[in-house]
Amino acid sequence: MDNNIERRMRSTLISDTARNSAKIYQKENINTRRKQEDDFFNQSLDYRNFVFSPEGYEGVVLGLYILLIPYLAGLLFLYLFVAQASYEYFLEFNLASFAIIWAIGYEVCAVLIIVGIFFTWFRHINTRWKQEQARKKQPRDRYGF
Repeated sequence: MDNNIERRMRSTLISDTARNSAKIYQKENINTRRKQEDDFFNQSLDYRNFVFSPEGYEGVVLGLYILLIPYLAGLLFLYLFVAQASYEYFLEFNLASFAIIWAIGYEVCAVLIIVGIFFTWFRHINTRWKQEQARKKQPRDRYGF
């Protein structure tokens, strides 16, 4: 009976060392794979991918974008949410204050950009999770049994 206990202890010790070395290998494999993957926040961006302008006039067009897009977004916000899409109420506003309308539109644009970045980050995390799950999935038997 003592021999059986010693054999079990030896077999469990061997399997423990094998199991520990396998865990160490898996952790190293995961760490090296994660280093190779692109991180969402380390991606490089170029403003020329987002600014539609002729070659050489990027600065002028970017300045116009900075002035016009928030102003138009502010006008749209005032029309839809403050005037409740009523043209009569919208005409009663004092639209002479460019700075106030621009500031409202700037805040609207900022919120939309932050929400867009969040959804893009969430989609990136979701695709990485799906890739990890596909990697962990056991391969099907080749012969169907």
